[in-house]
Amino acid sequence: GPSDNVDAQDGETAVPGAEEIATALHTSKLPLREVAKAWKLAPFLIKNLERDGFKSFFPIQALTIPEVTKSENVRVRDVCIAASTGSGKTLAYLLPILNSIATRLVRRLSALIILPSRDLAMQVYKVLESYVENSDLKVGLAVGQSDFEAEQVNLTVDQNYPDRETSKHRLNIERGNLELALSSYGDIKEVEDVQFQCRTAVDIMVCTPGRLIDHLDHTPGFSLRYLKFLVVDEADKLLSERYQNWIDRVINEAEGEVGTMQPNTKASFLPNRWAQEIPSPYSSENSFSRSVRRPVQLRKFLVSATMTRDPQKLASLGLTNPKYFDANNMTGTNAGPTSEKFVLPATLHECTVECTPEQKPVVLCSAILEHYQDSPVEQKGIVVVFTSSVESTHRLTRLLQIIWHESGSGDPSSVAEFSSALSQEQRTSLVARCTTPDGGLSVIVCSDSMSRGIDIETVGLVINYDVPNMAKNYVHRCGRTARAGKSGKCISILRTDQGNQFKRMRRSVMDPERITNISVDKSIARSIVPVYRSCLSHLREMLESEDHGELRHTDQINFSQLES
Repeated sequence: GPSDNVDAQDGETAVPGAEEIATALHTSKLPLREVAKAWKLAPFLIKNLERDGFKSFFPIQALTIPEVTKSENVRVRDVCIAASTGSGKTLAYLLPILNSIATRLVRRLSALIILPSRDLAMQVYKVLESYVENSDLKVGLAVGQSDFEAEQVNLTVDQNYPDRETSKHRLNIERGNLELALSSYGDIKEVEDVQFQCRTAVDIMVCTPGRLIDHLDHTPGFSLRYLKFLVVDEADKLLSERYQNWIDRVINEAEGEVGTMQPNTKASFLPNRWAQEIPSPYSSENSFSRSVRRPVQLRKFLVSATMTRDPQKLASLGLTNPKYFDANNMTGTNAGPTSEKFVLPATLHECTVECTPEQKPVVLCSAILEHYQDSPVEQKGIVVVFTSSVESTHRLTRLLQIIWHESGSGDPSSVAEFSSALSQEQRTSLVARCTTPDGGLSVIVCSDSMSRGIDIETVGLVINYDVPNMAKNYVHRCGRTARAGKSGKCISILRTDQGNQFKRMRRSVMDPERITNISVDKSIARSIVPVYRSCLSHLREMLESEDHGELRHTDQINFSQLES
């Protein structure tokens, strides 16, 4: 059957057979060190895994890592991984990639990991940084909203180069720097050795698509010529948004013959009399323009919680005999590559509450207070509330802050918003507060921008204040809790007319019968109603002060002014 099609011919897709899945499930129960040695993982990787407290591998890692390591020197098979956040999917691709490039003799840009947002890229970069410890591998980061010139230097200036070479290369980037020009070309006769070079100071780069294109267009010496691994993480989102046609561009740069690539170095930064002596990187005499086959075969990884099987989307990546690994389908059977159902962790408890639109804020407050009734945040974990827009996120955050103050339920600053309205610095600071025990956060209200992989291990409850229309978004939101085998809960607050619509959406996710309908604690709800009513006028007043510029969206509320 198709589920045993492990050795698909070129152009076909394959999935692991039942025996392969059974072996992986068995392997995931064995001691980590024993398995890692059998896979011939580098000692520094084993050391880093043990440092992080891992005792064994996750099932998806036990399935994919040996597949990648054993076929290193055979024909390349591209890899598609469908796994929810918290299932170990990041290390499922990072470990075999790091293991492969750790043996390199010369530093080249060997692996490129592309993610849809700066936040996600920073997150994967931090994991990578901690896993290259005890090795000489170097990791680079290229994302928007940061100093582009500094990024160019970090990615392409290797401090081990001789001083003169480094100066020449830096001059390509810092074109008006007279000091660099003099240290590079103090004697005019030496100009002829300015040639286009593939240069890199990093082995692996984590980036967003737009920033990658910027470096391909504007960073001298930046090249994908030696790329061995291309990882498209959050693939469903990246493939559905074109981002300046980044897919075609990256595939052409990485897989094209070397002669078809456009070198980035231009001589325009030098005076005319110098530039005339420099061979043009585009001229036929230039040794670079001879067609040379790429030195290594490129291997692609597609990773996502909700993996697309849309042939048109996948065609743009030109996958070679792709093999699909589905973490959500590791029960010993395999539905094959036609299965489109989404899957949620078995440790997630899903509930719905039905109410009128007017009752929604009261139901929300009651659900949060009930969650914390018997235990503090440290035991129960943070509550994440999802809304349908940035405006709703802000309004609801302010309302909860006022209710928390008026009812004495907690410190208003323990309620925060996370949305695209915040600056990058504010978002980074908020994620840091979530991950520190004394960060003082108990509730985060956010828009869907946070539902994609922002990695906060301490989420105990997800509440859908506004229910998503698409199963994909529902799965991503729920994926904030019940991670790495821990239990978690998701409550969806439905208007009385949304029940059928929600059921239809939920049928696209496995086990729709798992959902239970609940009601909130009536005594808590009754105590909230009068407080909520009195807070509405305060909310109006505060939103007006924001509109008039008297209060910034991100400022803490001055309650003494509100009450006066």
